[in-house]
Amino acid sequence: MSPHPEISKNSTVELLAAQGLKIVPPNLIEEHPQAKLPLVRLTGSPQEIGAEHGTKLSDRIEKAFELYRAKLFSQWTDASLKATSLAFFERIQEFSQQYALELQAIASGAGRSLWEIVMLMSRTEILCSSVPNECTSLYFKQSRILGQNWDWVEEFENLAVIFDVTRQDGFRFVALGEPGFVKIGLNTSGIGVCLNILKCQASTGGIPVHILLRKVLDSTSVNEAYHAIAAAERTTMSNILIADDSGKYVNLELAGNQLFTLDSNEVEVNNVVVHTNGFLTSKREKIDFPEESESSAARIVRAKSLTSTQCGQNEADMLRILLDQEGNLPICRQSERNIFDGLTYGTVSTVVMNLRERKLIFSQGNPRKKTFSYVSILKH
Repeated sequence: MSPHPEISKNSTVELLAAQGLKIVPPNLIEEHPQAKLPLVRLTGSPQEIGAEHGTKLSDRIEKAFELYRAKLFSQWTDASLKATSLAFFERIQEFSQQYALELQAIASGAGRSLWEIVMLMSRTEILCSSVPNECTSLYFKQSRILGQNWDWVEEFENLAVIFDVTRQDGFRFVALGEPGFVKIGLNTSGIGVCLNILKCQASTGGIPVHILLRKVLDSTSVNEAYHAIAAAERTTMSNILIADDSGKYVNLELAGNQLFTLDSNEVEVNNVVVHTNGFLTSKREKIDFPEESESSAARIVRAKSLTSTQCGQNEADMLRILLDQEGNLPICRQSERNIFDGLTYGTVSTVVMNLRERKLIFSQGNPRKKTFSYVSILKH
């Protein structure tokens, strides 16, 4: 397998152009300092991958840490954050020694303390879903297209990256991530994963959800990924959608230490999996005060409606749903200031994955700006 991203020029360019989108070739954003979402390649052992990660992204890691520390964790003391983060690290180390080694190497490469890197990795559990998190995920079962909008703090339009990671054994994945960790992506086995943050009154802790996402990206089957998550010490509030290139998927809602595996009646509309930021399990009575924002409720209604009018055959069909701007609380969000914390939130990036072709399409910042790029991994 080539160590370089292969470009599926014709179909990708035509699909994007048909949506009126500007297309930036991957070679123009590869580790380019001015790119909103640069393509960053990491290879080797966990220590080598971590060292490259920390060295190449040291500036972005510093900015991300300061953003979380000063604006999202301002009520915490350094001592409390350090103790909490190092407790997460101990659990991560028990879960995977390789991930622990990689985190240590990221910290060393970036010139940061270990707890600062683990704080970034554990930010979802530390936040305890206390700030706006609005994402929309979709999976076209028949055409094996998986995707989502990642909605978060606007500053991450200039901090997020696309990771292209190749392990020592040649196994590879590409994923959207924040400085310090990966989030949404696909691998050489045709496995893809999406994330939606949920909210309830359960406590958080355990293994950070972003470590669970990394485990999915390192898995060779949906079953392997599911069993790893099911066996993990989980105390988080998230929806994890895992799918493959055969049409198989598993949709997991995590509420504290509880795990709910959704069936097709709970999560599908017209053979399309649709999820936003509310619990869909029929066992909601087992969850401590599940909550859903007005935006999440509006987006799932709109997304379900659009699945009846879009044929669900290719990336363009999914982009038409994810880029939809109808209504006061649209699927594709314009960046807006939150009156409670003073931060600006919106759709940071749109990601669409063709699991059959191992292809990831992503917007350069907010998709309303209509600038996209793409990268593919060759099949074995």
